[in-house]
Amino acid sequence: MRNDFIIDFETIGQVARKVPVIDCSYLVFSWDRFLEKPYSFHELCNMAKKQKLSIQDQVQNYDFEYRKEDLNWWMEQPKVVRQHITPKPDDLTVKQFMEKLIIDLRGAEHIDYWWSRSNTFDPVILEHLAMSVERQGELNELLPWWKVRDTRTFIDAKFNFTSKNSFVPVTNDEQWELYFNKHDSTCDIAADVLRLQAIHRAENDLELTEI
Repeated sequence: MRNDFIIDFETIGQVARKVPVIDCSYLVFSWDRFLEKPYSFHELCNMAKKQKLSIQDQVQNYDFEYRKEDLNWWMEQPKVVRQHITPKPDDLTVKQFMEKLIIDLRGAEHIDYWWSRSNTFDPVILEHLAMSVERQGELNELLPWWKVRDTRTFIDAKFNFTSKNSFVPVTNDEQWELYFNKHDSTCDIAADVLRLQAIHRAENDLELTEI
């Protein structure tokens, strides 16, 4: 059985080796299920693990940094988005986050490939976090660099690079708009798994699934 892993970070800014991480969502999924027992959006969201990190820990202890305008962008977002950046007592330190992630990866049967949306961003952030607490050796064993794949490029290639990498991967657009939240890392990874699933199903003459 093929098992894949997908990860997404929400950050303050876009400079991968400097920006503080707000939160991170990740999950392990089975490619083999796409045809026989397809995933739903809600199932994937429930499967995902979401870890919120302490921005203070990253800035004070590891010299992560952000620009005022990047913070202002978050503060100008709707309340449902703004709440992601609000500090909470149980926010994880970098050490705690890496420990939880490594435990979860070791608990997976195996990882054949791992995915992110743009391999110049999320994998670089992950490597930077791991290096900050000297866990890069363990991480590289569990997620080798040569197994990483880019969902955006995969999807774009299937559509002949016609800017459809964020297509709605379910039958009902209105329901998608209702449940999919922008700038939510859990929604983002669930959406991309569904896009991979939709493409694989189409290539096997199978229809889109319901949300």
